[in-house]
Amino acid sequence: MRSLRLGILLGPVAWLAVVGAVWGALQTYAGVGPGGIGVSLVAGTAVWASVGLLVSAWGRWRERAAIASGVSGVRPADGAHSVLVGTLEPTGRPLSAPLDGAPCVAYRYEIIDDRGRGRRRHIATVYRGTAITPSLIVTPTGSYRLLAVPDIEGREPSGTRDEMVARFQAYAATTTFLDRSQSAGELVTRWDDADGEYRSDVAYDTPAPGDTDHWMFVQRHVPPGSRVCVFGLFSESRGGIVAGAHPTRLIVGSPEQVMESLQSLVRVRAVLGVIAAIVAAGSVFLFLGA
Repeated sequence: MRSLRLGILLGPVAWLAVVGAVWGALQTYAGVGPGGIGVSLVAGTAVWASVGLLVSAWGRWRERAAIASGVSGVRPADGAHSVLVGTLEPTGRPLSAPLDGAPCVAYRYEIIDDRGRGRRRHIATVYRGTAITPSLIVTPTGSYRLLAVPDIEGREPSGTRDEMVARFQAYAATTTFLDRSQSAGELVTRWDDADGEYRSDVAYDTPAPGDTDHWMFVQRHVPPGSRVCVFGLFSESRGGIVAGAHPTRLIVGSPEQVMESLQSLVRVRAVLGVIAAIVAAGSVFLFLGA
């Protein structure tokens, strides 16, 4: 939770610091006056974006290397951020995904209301939720418990839009939702999950009955026995992945599929990072040469 709050706070602070550093450098080394604030904003934003993209690319590359270690049968180290590669098997009662009823070990969903066009467009989350049943990650080095609520990159729902509307309305009719004011407490509870079983449903608004024409549906779920790569903090004493300073991530797919996906992200983000750096340098050179 502290990591999430720091990320929200430090993003704008880092951007302001980079813009200020560029402006200060232009004043100190090029004698640029107050008129340089515009190019400082452009160049500083580009530098900030470039660093973020390149750091993200490096992180994805490290994850790819970690998966290779998991495939080779290296046992995770106690207290280290690790990756477990294997299959996810429920030890508790399997769940049913809210939008299509698919049997699963874990799911997350979000219902978004998207109405209006242009300046009058309004997008808001109406409902969201997540759930996980007690489960084991079965790997070549042993079976490990999943004791943290992960960010899920899993299967998308099947079925038509009308079917998803009907499914969710039936789900909502038997569900007790937290309200908007309780959602922050829900995040803390999720962070402190300790037994591998968790469920939360939050309602941010109460739409009029039948007012579903503007709804957008998002769902990711993990079928029983799915091949997965789980990134998180490993605890030897608790025998599995636990909540740590960084979010736990669960990606559905074979190691080869996940590594290929991560490699694509590395390439795209690295290229965009270099382009952003070129934009930063080019904007400064054009300004100084004008």
